[in-house]
Amino acid sequence: MIVAVGWVGAKWTPDGSTGRLVAGNAMDDSDMRRPGHNVAREFLSLAKRMQKRRGKHKFKLTLRWSAGHCGIEGNEKADREAKRAACGSSSTAKLLPTFLRKPLPINPAAAKRAYNESLSSKWKVNWEQSLRGMKMKTLDNTTPSVKFLKTISNPKLSREAASRITQLRMQHAPLNSYLYCFKRVDSANCPACGAIDEDIAHFLLFCPNYTHERWTLGRHARRRKKTLALETLLGDPDFAVPLSSYIDSTKCFKQNSGEHTQP
Repeated sequence: MIVAVGWVGAKWTPDGSTGRLVAGNAMDDSDMRRPGHNVAREFLSLAKRMQKRRGKHKFKLTLRWSAGHCGIEGNEKADREAKRAACGSSSTAKLLPTFLRKPLPINPAAAKRAYNESLSSKWKVNWEQSLRGMKMKTLDNTTPSVKFLKTISNPKLSREAASRITQLRMQHAPLNSYLYCFKRVDSANCPACGAIDEDIAHFLLFCPNYTHERWTLGRHARRRKKTLALETLLGDPDFAVPLSSYIDSTKCFKQNSGEHTQP
Protein backbone atom coordinates (compact mmCIF):
# COMPACT_ATOMS: atom_id res chain seq x y z
CA MET A 1 0.00 0.00 0.00
CA ILE A 2 1.38 3.44 -0.95
CA VAL A 3 0.13 6.61 0.75
CA ALA A 4 0.95 9.85 -1.09
CA VAL A 5 0.57 12.85 1.22
CA GLY A 6 -0.08 16.00 -0.76
CA TRP A 7 -3.12 18.27 -1.14
CA VAL A 8 -6.50 18.59 0.57
CA GLY A 9 -9.06 15.86 -0.16
CA ALA A 10 -9.13 12.10 -0.45
CA LYS A 11 -9.87 9.74 -3.33
CA TRP A 12 -9.01 6.04 -3.60
CA THR A 13 -8.08 4.81 -7.05
CA PRO A 14 -7.21 1.07 -7.23
CA ASP A 15 -4.23 0.36 -9.47
CA GLY A 16 -3.76 -3.40 -9.73
CA SER A 17 -2.44 -4.55 -6.39
CA THR A 18 -1.48 -1.04 -5.35
CA GLY A 19 -3.72 1.75 -4.09
CA ARG A 20 -2.97 5.44 -3.81
CA LEU A 21 -4.50 7.89 -1.37
CA VAL A 22 -4.09 11.66 -1.77
CA ALA A 23 -5.00 13.43 1.45
CA GLY A 24 -4.06 16.01 4.05
CA ASN A 25 -1.39 18.71 3.77
CA ALA A 26 2.33 18.44 3.00
CA MET A 27 3.93 16.32 5.71
CA ASP A 28 7.11 17.17 7.57
CA ASP A 29 8.84 14.02 8.80
CA SER A 30 10.28 15.89 11.78
CA ASP A 31 6.95 16.93 13.25
CA MET A 32 3.75 14.85 13.20
CA ARG A 33 1.81 17.12 15.55
CA ARG A 34 0.58 19.72 13.05
CA PRO A 35 -3.20 19.64 12.30
CA GLY A 36 -2.65 18.76 8.62
CA HIS A 37 -0.94 15.51 9.56
CA ASN A 38 -4.01 13.85 11.06
CA VAL A 39 -4.47 11.62 8.01
CA ALA A 40 -0.86 10.43 8.15
CA ARG A 41 -1.26 9.68 11.84
CA GLU A 42 -4.38 7.66 11.10
CA PHE A 43 -2.50 5.52 8.59
CA LEU A 44 0.35 4.90 11.00
CA SER A 45 -2.19 3.81 13.59
CA LEU A 46 -3.88 1.58 10.98
CA ALA A 47 -0.55 -0.04 10.12
CA LYS A 48 0.05 -0.92 13.75
CA ARG A 49 -3.41 -2.48 14.11
CA MET A 50 -3.05 -4.50 10.91
CA GLN A 51 0.41 -5.68 11.99
CA LYS A 52 -1.04 -7.01 15.24
CA ARG A 53 -3.80 -8.88 13.41
CA ARG A 54 -1.42 -10.39 10.85
CA GLY A 55 1.08 -11.48 13.47
CA LYS A 56 4.35 -12.51 11.81
CA HIS A 57 3.06 -12.06 8.25
CA LYS A 58 4.87 -9.45 6.23
CA PHE A 59 3.19 -6.07 5.95
CA LYS A 60 4.62 -2.89 4.45
CA LEU A 61 3.25 0.65 4.59
CA THR A 62 5.05 3.38 2.65
CA LEU A 63 4.45 7.10 3.26
CA ARG A 64 5.61 8.86 0.11
CA TRP A 65 6.33 12.55 -0.26
CA SER A 66 4.45 14.07 -3.19
CA ALA A 67 6.32 16.95 -4.85
CA GLY A 68 4.64 20.10 -6.11
CA HIS A 69 2.07 19.13 -8.73
CA CYS A 70 2.83 21.91 -11.22
CA GLY A 71 4.13 20.50 -14.49
CA ILE A 72 4.20 16.87 -13.36
CA GLU A 73 1.45 14.89 -15.06
CA GLY A 74 1.02 12.31 -12.30
CA ASN A 75 0.87 14.94 -9.61
CA GLU A 76 -1.43 17.12 -11.72
CA LYS A 77 -3.85 14.20 -11.92
CA ALA A 78 -3.56 13.55 -8.19
CA ASP A 79 -4.31 17.23 -7.56
CA ARG A 80 -7.42 17.11 -9.77
CA GLU A 81 -8.65 13.99 -7.97
CA ALA A 82 -8.00 15.61 -4.57
CA LYS A 83 -9.99 18.70 -5.57
CA ARG A 84 -12.86 16.50 -6.73
CA ALA A 85 -12.77 14.69 -3.39
CA ALA A 86 -12.72 18.00 -1.50
CA CYS A 87 -15.88 19.03 -3.41
CA GLY A 88 -17.65 15.85 -2.27
CA SER A 89 -16.88 13.46 -5.12
CA SER A 90 -15.78 9.98 -4.09
CA SER A 91 -15.15 6.53 -5.48
CA THR A 92 -17.95 4.02 -4.96
CA ALA A 93 -17.98 2.44 -1.51
CA LYS A 94 -17.19 -1.02 -2.90
CA LEU A 95 -13.89 0.22 -4.34
CA LEU A 96 -12.82 1.89 -1.10
CA PRO A 97 -10.90 0.01 1.61
CA THR A 98 -12.98 -0.65 4.72
CA PHE A 99 -11.24 2.01 6.80
CA LEU A 100 -12.04 4.66 4.15
CA ARG A 101 -15.76 3.96 4.01
CA LYS A 102 -16.31 6.17 7.02
CA PRO A 103 -15.69 9.95 7.08
CA LEU A 104 -12.04 10.96 7.35
CA PRO A 105 -10.94 12.90 10.45
CA ILE A 106 -11.70 16.62 10.23
CA ASN A 107 -8.80 19.05 10.35
CA PRO A 108 -9.41 20.99 13.63
CA ALA A 109 -7.70 24.14 12.34
CA ALA A 110 -9.80 24.15 9.15
CA ALA A 111 -13.02 23.60 11.14
CA LYS A 112 -12.22 26.49 13.49
CA ARG A 113 -11.31 28.76 10.59
CA ALA A 114 -14.56 27.97 8.75
CA TYR A 115 -16.59 28.60 11.92
CA ASN A 116 -14.87 31.93 12.62
CA GLU A 117 -15.36 33.07 9.02
CA SER A 118 -19.06 32.17 9.16
CA LEU A 119 -19.49 33.94 12.52
CA SER A 120 -17.68 37.04 11.26
CA SER A 121 -19.85 37.17 8.14
CA LYS A 122 -23.09 36.95 10.17
CA TRP A 123 -21.87 39.62 12.59
CA LYS A 124 -21.00 41.97 9.72
CA VAL A 125 -24.49 41.63 8.20
CA ASN A 126 -26.19 42.22 11.58
CA TRP A 127 -23.98 45.22 12.30
CA GLU A 128 -24.58 46.88 8.92
CA GLN A 129 -28.35 46.47 9.34
CA SER A 130 -28.41 47.87 12.88
CA LEU A 131 -29.25 51.53 13.57
CA ARG A 132 -25.81 52.15 15.08
CA GLY A 133 -24.12 50.47 12.15
CA MET A 134 -25.98 52.59 9.61
CA LYS A 135 -25.02 55.77 11.45
CA MET A 136 -21.40 54.70 11.60
CA LYS A 137 -21.52 54.00 7.86
CA THR A 138 -22.24 57.68 7.19
CA LEU A 139 -18.97 58.60 8.91
CA ASP A 140 -16.85 55.83 7.40
CA ASN A 141 -18.12 53.70 4.52
CA THR A 142 -15.48 51.04 5.26
CA THR A 143 -17.19 50.18 8.55
CA PRO A 144 -16.90 47.56 9.91
CA SER A 145 -13.15 47.35 9.36
CA VAL A 146 -9.92 47.43 11.31
CA LYS A 147 -9.16 50.95 10.12
CA PHE A 148 -10.74 52.63 13.14
CA LEU A 149 -8.99 50.25 15.56
CA LYS A 150 -5.68 51.23 13.97
CA THR A 151 -6.68 54.90 14.26
CA ILE A 152 -7.32 54.84 18.00
CA SER A 153 -4.21 52.67 18.52
CA ASN A 154 -2.05 55.58 17.40
CA PRO A 155 0.80 55.83 19.98
CA LYS A 156 0.36 59.63 19.98
CA LEU A 157 -3.13 59.24 21.46
CA SER A 158 -3.66 58.77 25.18
CA ARG A 159 -6.08 56.15 26.41
CA GLU A 160 -8.54 58.87 27.40
CA ALA A 161 -8.27 60.55 23.99
CA ALA A 162 -8.93 57.27 22.21
CA SER A 163 -11.96 56.73 24.47
CA ARG A 164 -13.36 60.21 23.73
CA ILE A 165 -12.97 59.80 19.97
CA THR A 166 -14.68 56.41 20.16
CA GLN A 167 -17.58 57.94 22.12
CA LEU A 168 -17.98 60.73 19.58
CA ARG A 169 -17.82 58.32 16.66
CA MET A 170 -20.43 56.00 18.20
CA GLN A 171 -22.57 59.02 19.21
CA HIS A 172 -22.43 58.08 22.87
CA ALA A 173 -20.45 61.15 23.99
CA PRO A 174 -21.48 62.75 27.31
CA LEU A 175 -22.79 65.95 25.73
CA ASN A 176 -26.01 67.51 27.01
CA SER A 177 -28.23 66.40 24.10
CA TYR A 178 -27.29 62.78 24.91
CA LEU A 179 -27.29 63.13 28.70
CA TYR A 180 -30.72 64.80 28.64
CA CYS A 181 -32.23 61.65 27.10
CA PHE A 182 -31.35 59.83 30.33
CA LYS A 183 -32.30 62.72 32.62
CA ARG A 184 -28.69 63.16 33.69
CA VAL A 185 -28.92 66.92 33.07
CA ASP A 186 -31.79 69.39 33.30
CA SER A 187 -31.42 70.74 29.77
CA ALA A 188 -30.03 69.78 26.37
CA ASN A 189 -28.70 73.30 25.89
CA CYS A 190 -24.99 73.92 25.31
CA PRO A 191 -23.48 75.19 28.59
CA ALA A 192 -20.80 77.10 26.65
CA CYS A 193 -22.95 79.22 24.31
CA GLY A 194 -26.56 78.43 25.30
CA ALA A 195 -27.53 76.83 21.98
CA ILE A 196 -30.70 74.74 22.15
CA ASP A 197 -29.09 71.39 21.34
CA GLU A 198 -25.53 70.51 22.30
CA ASP A 199 -24.94 67.52 20.04
CA ILE A 200 -21.73 66.21 18.48
CA ALA A 201 -21.96 68.39 15.37
CA HIS A 202 -22.46 71.51 17.51
CA PHE A 203 -19.52 70.67 19.76
CA LEU A 204 -17.10 69.87 16.94
CA LEU A 205 -18.17 72.32 14.23
CA PHE A 206 -20.45 75.15 15.33
CA CYS A 207 -20.13 76.22 18.97
CA PRO A 208 -18.88 79.85 18.85
CA ASN A 209 -17.11 79.50 22.20
CA TYR A 210 -14.66 77.04 20.64
CA THR A 211 -13.89 79.07 17.50
CA HIS A 212 -10.28 79.68 18.51
CA GLU A 213 -9.66 76.04 19.41
CA ARG A 214 -11.33 74.94 16.15
CA TRP A 215 -9.02 77.11 14.05
CA THR A 216 -6.23 74.51 14.27
CA LEU A 217 -8.61 71.84 12.96
CA GLY A 218 -9.51 74.06 10.01
CA ARG A 219 -5.86 74.70 9.21
CA HIS A 220 -5.14 70.97 9.33
CA ALA A 221 -8.04 70.36 6.93
CA ARG A 222 -6.91 73.05 4.49
CA ARG A 223 -3.41 71.61 4.35
CA ARG A 224 -4.86 68.27 3.32
CA LYS A 225 -7.47 69.86 1.04
CA LYS A 226 -10.30 68.41 3.13
CA THR A 227 -13.65 69.79 4.17
CA LEU A 228 -14.12 70.29 7.92
CA ALA A 229 -17.06 67.95 8.50
CA LEU A 230 -18.02 65.11 10.83
CA GLU A 231 -17.06 62.56 8.18
CA THR A 232 -13.57 64.07 8.07
CA LEU A 233 -13.02 64.56 11.80
CA LEU A 234 -14.37 61.16 12.88
CA GLY A 235 -13.67 59.06 9.78
CA ASP A 236 -10.23 60.16 8.58
CA PRO A 237 -7.30 58.63 10.54
CA ASP A 238 -5.17 61.73 9.80
CA PHE A 239 -7.45 63.80 12.04
CA ALA A 240 -7.24 61.63 15.15
CA VAL A 241 -4.37 63.52 16.81
CA PRO A 242 -5.61 67.06 15.90
CA LEU A 243 -9.10 66.08 17.11
CA SER A 244 -7.63 64.89 20.40
CA SER A 245 -5.86 68.23 20.82
CA TYR A 246 -9.11 70.08 20.09
CA ILE A 247 -11.03 68.07 22.71
CA ASP A 248 -8.36 68.76 25.33
CA SER A 249 -8.18 72.48 24.53
CA THR A 250 -11.95 72.97 24.90
CA LYS A 251 -11.88 71.47 28.41
CA CYS A 252 -15.41 70.31 27.69
CA PHE A 253 -14.96 67.09 29.65
CA LYS A 254 -13.49 66.71 33.10
CA GLN A 255 -10.36 64.63 32.98
CA ASN A 256 -11.07 62.34 35.92
CA SER A 257 -14.79 61.76 36.27
CA GLY A 258 -15.66 62.02 32.60
CA GLU A 259 -18.52 64.43 33.44
CA HIS A 260 -19.48 67.21 31.08
CA THR A 261 -18.53 70.67 32.27
CA GLN A 262 -18.61 74.24 31.09
CA PRO A 263 -15.19 75.72 30.27
